[in-house]
Amino acid sequence: MNAFSDENIDGFTITFRQEILFYLRQLINDGDQISVAFNEGRDTILTILLDVDEEAGTLIFDWGSSEEVNKRFLVSEKNFFVATPQGIRNQFVTGKPKQITYKKRPAFSVALPKKYVRLQRRDYFRLKLPMTQRPPCLFNLADGPTIEASVLDIGLGGLGLEVASSNVPCNIGDMVSGAKIHLNAVGDLSVNFAIRYVGKLQRGAKTTTHIGCQFDHLSPAQEQQLQKFITVVQREERARLGK
Repeated sequence: MNAFSDENIDGFTITFRQEILFYLRQLINDGDQISVAFNEGRDTILTILLDVDEEAGTLIFDWGSSEEVNKRFLVSEKNFFVATPQGIRNQFVTGKPKQITYKKRPAFSVALPKKYVRLQRRDYFRLKLPMTQRPPCLFNLADGPTIEASVLDIGLGGLGLEVASSNVPCNIGDMVSGAKIHLNAVGDLSVNFAIRYVGKLQRGAKTTTHIGCQFDHLSPAQEQQLQKFITVVQREERARLGK
């Protein structure tokens, strides 16, 4: 997806100001490179974010390497910022920039974005769930009984499950259809997956079964529902930790 895509990203859009500032400061602290597209995508500046002036409501970022491109950028009314730290697409739109001096060097300044989008699209990304946020997953193996598991981690590519029993009749390569995951306020998600790992977890004196699963072709609607759940969990954890 590019900055000008019509894909529905409402479910991934952040509008809470403090949360937007959190992610902008994260990009600043990590020194992540930002691509800024403008002039209907015909021009691009590669830059890094330098500072956030919360009181003035502005974002400051580095001057571009081409003076000719910088001049065109200074008259641009709509600018698309994209970064992909750790494979997670971050994007936002700003208005016309201003030239300023930051720490005795030329820099750009724009008004803080009112919307911020985070798209976690990498299949291998897995969110490790806190104990209080582990939803149940119900599934059947062949014609066997229904198995109830807890979701340990989850992403767009698959999930890790824990079953209380140490003797679960499953094998690597088994296919599961119609598994039900209760994603709390986001609702129930029905998925198909292949079992890619079977192992044991030691919980004190008790042994449980750890199952690694790969999703079988999530639909766009399923991806969006899952991404909403991941976003809610991350937001609640940041609030709990006071970040």
